[in-house]
Amino acid sequence: MFSTYFEWKVKPCREAEFVEYWTKGTETLRSCGSFGSALFIGENGNYRAFARWPDKETRDHAFAKNIAHDNGDRFRDCILEEIRRDDLEQVVNLWAS
Repeated sequence: MFSTYFEWKVKPCREAEFVEYWTKGTETLRSCGSFGSALFIGENGNYRAFARWPDKETRDHAFAKNIAHDNGDRFRDCILEEIRRDDLEQVVNLWAS
């Protein structure tokens, strides 16, 4: 299992759009092999997501296919700053299904 953790600062008054475009993008990426993602908001107002993939190659291929997608451009336009992005290889998974 391969995962990516993201943290973004979203432009003021663009939060609803950001969530909408993140949701649409995640649904599109599921059709490209993603195991899905969850979106969170922190106490500081930054949005954070944790996306799961079978492997890095599937993720990279899916992102390359969707890079020019209109939804992706709109999503990125809502972001003031990408604060963090970490790629993670799973060691142990004890989450409940």
